[in-house]
Amino acid sequence: MRILAFLGKILLWIIGCFIGLLLIINLFVPVYDFDEPHAFSGSYLHNPYEGIDSTTWLRCNFHAHSRIAGGVTNGRNNTPQLIDSVYNILGFSHRGISNYNKICDFGSQRNDFIPAYEHGYGIFKIHQLCLNAQKARILDYPFWQTLSMKQHTLNQIGKHCELVIPAHPNFVKGGYRASDFKYLDNYKLMEVLNGYCHSPEHWDTALSNGHRIYLIGDDDSHNVFNINEIAKCFTLVASPITDSQHILAALKAGQTIGIFFPFDNSEKRNPEKKKKRLDTFLPHPIYIHLSNDTLRIAVSKNIQKAEFIGQDGKILKTENNIDEALYAIQENDCYVRTVLTFEDGTEMWLNPITRHENPSQLDAPQLHHLNYWKTGLLWTAYLIVIGGILYFVIRKKSARQ
Repeated sequence: MRILAFLGKILLWIIGCFIGLLLIINLFVPVYDFDEPHAFSGSYLHNPYEGIDSTTWLRCNFHAHSRIAGGVTNGRNNTPQLIDSVYNILGFSHRGISNYNKICDFGSQRNDFIPAYEHGYGIFKIHQLCLNAQKARILDYPFWQTLSMKQHTLNQIGKHCELVIPAHPNFVKGGYRASDFKYLDNYKLMEVLNGYCHSPEHWDTALSNGHRIYLIGDDDSHNVFNINEIAKCFTLVASPITDSQHILAALKAGQTIGIFFPFDNSEKRNPEKKKKRLDTFLPHPIYIHLSNDTLRIAVSKNIQKAEFIGQDGKILKTENNIDEALYAIQENDCYVRTVLTFEDGTEMWLNPITRHENPSQLDAPQLHHLNYWKTGLLWTAYLIVIGGILYFVIRKKSARQ
């Protein structure tokens, strides 16, 4: 009985410490109010691809994991050298490593090096990919997160990181909700294509509410020994030079295309064979052009299907078996994005054409604002609970003495 009582006390202490830790972590999260967003509007149509050199598309992957912390995280037996080598064989100009909450400095001597990490360790996989990061933010909220927590995380990471990117938003139910992106701001990119999931609903929610958010695609690879896990989702970046500043500038300008490249079981453990298929069958854009109000898209291969998608994810037009995709943008189209599908199942996801009042007003105003009264009340409640726990512990300890 004494042993059971002793174990019970230890369990209570563990539970108490755990609750106390959660309260302390949450204590410094402010409460935000969010203004109602507005859809894109105006007579000016912004095409992020206008004027680019369509002959200089770089294959890039920004999200991959190597083995760290003795294998506690899922990096299998990936070493940074192995990740870099395999992606190099596959013809990738940028081969990013984004370990959990830790910046990997492998390849820092190269011009294309971008210090990166994946932030977050909560059970609902509310993660952010952090590019050109000066340091990693360790603090996270491991369980259910309010909208204010999600916004606060984006704000705090952005203080030490050039690009904060919600990662695989559709990965886990209960994590990022599509409705969150009606209000969340202070980020420029979203990982719409990921080796584990695609997140078009989350992206369309952001776009439908006036957030000019561009996409990237990433493998999120954890095992480069499985060739079907790499070069599956990645990003084409329009950059004439393979260096970090040009790549980052192209990302922010929306001069990117997300690629879904379906796997072929015959290529398992054979990166050279996959490289050949990438070089042979991967289409490349020839032009993505606005002629007056008509969007014209041509690529190096016949397009099996072209889908033009607009407000609230509505399919505006579908074309099949064409050499050039055309869509006349209507006055009530707030934005138009395009997905091209090819005979082998390869998909090209393009960034949206968006409406604005004029070229100098592309970004919507910030929606979140600190609510001092609600924040004060919440922090007071946390302090009362923490104080009550401390009082109970001290009183119990004094009673024994």
